[in-house]
Amino acid sequence: MIRSQSKSDPVPMARHPITFQEIVEHFAPGWFASVMGTAATGVAIFALRNFVPFAGALQVIFLTLAVVLFGVLLAPWSIRWLKHPQAVRRDLMHPVSAAFFPTMPISLLVIGIALEKTPLPFLPEGALWPLLLTLWAIGSLAILIFALVILTIFFHHTEIRWEASTLGWLIPPVSMLLSPVLGLSLSMRYAGALWGEVAFYASLFFLGAGSLLFLLMMATVFTRSIFYAPPPAPLAPTLWVGVAPPSILTIVALRIVAPVQSHLAVSQQVAETFSLLAKVSGAALWGFALFWMMLALLATLETHRRTPLPFALSWWAFIFPVGVFTVASGMLYQAMPVLFFLWIGLATLIGLLVLWVATLLRTIQGVWRGTIFLPPAGQPSR
Repeated sequence: MIRSQSKSDPVPMARHPITFQEIVEHFAPGWFASVMGTAATGVAIFALRNFVPFAGALQVIFLTLAVVLFGVLLAPWSIRWLKHPQAVRRDLMHPVSAAFFPTMPISLLVIGIALEKTPLPFLPEGALWPLLLTLWAIGSLAILIFALVILTIFFHHTEIRWEASTLGWLIPPVSMLLSPVLGLSLSMRYAGALWGEVAFYASLFFLGAGSLLFLLMMATVFTRSIFYAPPPAPLAPTLWVGVAPPSILTIVALRIVAPVQSHLAVSQQVAETFSLLAKVSGAALWGFALFWMMLALLATLETHRRTPLPFALSWWAFIFPVGVFTVASGMLYQAMPVLFFLWIGLATLIGLLVLWVATLLRTIQGVWRGTIFLPPAGQPSR
């Protein structure tokens, strides 16, 4: 994931000749974070669509960019597995880069969520829902495989040090928590059919696994953050990944009531009680996400004060967490029309758009120069 560029380059716009073969060989597994962030920005606009001018058009733009990015990135990502299996294995064995492999299947889920929320005249519902089901099934299965493989490697790795842990380790739990977001929609669409049951109970499985993994990983990295020096400056954005799990859990809490009522045949009274509890727990989880965002902001500013924050591919770690937090804020405002949720949501949406534009421009600059594809000068200690 680390592909940084120094601000002290003598010729800022000088190009570094690089071949496609070199791009493939050194292709970072975290590149798909750009797809996640772009698609999530479109969903964030949808969540606050009543307050955003030209929201529908902007959703289409961000969805289109996310799909194009996914297609462009899929080629070198796939070729690398075939042509450079040792490089892939090296990244999987590394305690930092390994955590970013699930960003590829996460992209499938986030694109699916964005597709669900973005009306496209050329994609009728008869084609949309089978497509969403396919994206969800492939993405969820790949997420499960990556989570099992990465944790198995970590369990048997004899050289991982505490200093090597970052909140990038939350990406496997984040990936599992995203499955219910789309899965619950599918469970309602296919209610009464086999795929409806599969989507509902698989969503509960991923919700349980992702929630507990989030608590375990969060505790591990939290302990590391207290007792050891902060990660290198290029990895500072990974601290923002901690905003994503409680934000996603807020979204799931607000979306799970109707599927539970439908698939478990609970009474109306029980459903109303469950709905109230969902709103309360959603607001509480959102509160933790807001707290962590403030903490991440302060920690990032302090890191930048000590060591100027260089641009790196890890900057995309700012985008997706802020995006899902904005979505959670918009959904909370719809469930509980308290202006505080709206104000926070609109503020974070503005910040999200500014961050997305800045990160995209710096990424394009790095691609033009070729420096963003170069292997990192050094790796964090294992």
